[in-house]
Amino acid sequence: MKPLTVRSNRGQGLVEYALILVLVAIVVIAVLVLLGPTIGQVFSSVVTNLQPRGVITGVSAARTGGGSGNDVVVTITVSTDTTVDVSDSQDAAPQTNVTCNGSCTVTLPGVGFNAGTVTVTAAAGGTATASYDPKS
Repeated sequence: MKPLTVRSNRGQGLVEYALILVLVAIVVIAVLVLLGPTIGQVFSSVVTNLQPRGVITGVSAARTGGGSGNDVVVTITVSTDTTVDVSDSQDAAPQTNVTCNGSCTVTLPGVGFNAGTVTVTAAAGGTATASYDPKS
């Protein structure tokens, strides 16, 4: 007579699930290693595009001392590089598409003798104003 042996299959399912889990983990790690830099660039681009662009952080205006004194010098500071349009309440020739790399200076020639206001509009839509004194 043969001795009776009992075999148990109780741990077999657990081992199979563990092997599947290890295989899935290896595939996920491989995909992240291959696509990680590309995914990082996509997220970086999204973050960059969500940040406000061309916010005007400061504007000042003053008359120049030389010549006829009818020119107004406008100093503009922006949060990021952008283009701006500069106009004047006295209908001086507007300056459009001025590139500001952090800060810039724009001269509005032929401004009248009265006090006035300069309006600066950033390409992204932000607007700021500054006043200047009349010619003395």
